[in-house]
Amino acid sequence: MSVGKIASQTAHATFMALEKENKELIEKWKDSGMCVIVLKCKDAVQLLGIAKYFEQWNIPHHLYIDEGITEVEMGTPTALATGILREDKHWMLSQLKRL
Repeated sequence: MSVGKIASQTAHATFMALEKENKELIEKWKDSGMCVIVLKCKDAVQLLGIAKYFEQWNIPHHLYIDEGITEVEMGTPTALATGILREDKHWMLSQLKRL
């Protein structure tokens, strides 16, 4: 995907994940500087595996599935965002590199 496509997919997934958070936690996140870390995974299989892992750990998240209008086929998972991930849960994503 192009850089612009990655940015838009990330924004879509983040917005949807934040809708699942409580408003008080979102306000604390905003007040603390709204840290967002973008990581990359090697393929859609890994992305789906991480989403399944989040389900099992009951972590608020959103897996964004593209509509296929521009660069990827319809139904392609393109981005995954957590809600506000507490520091004690950061280890779950330690195998991924920053984008």
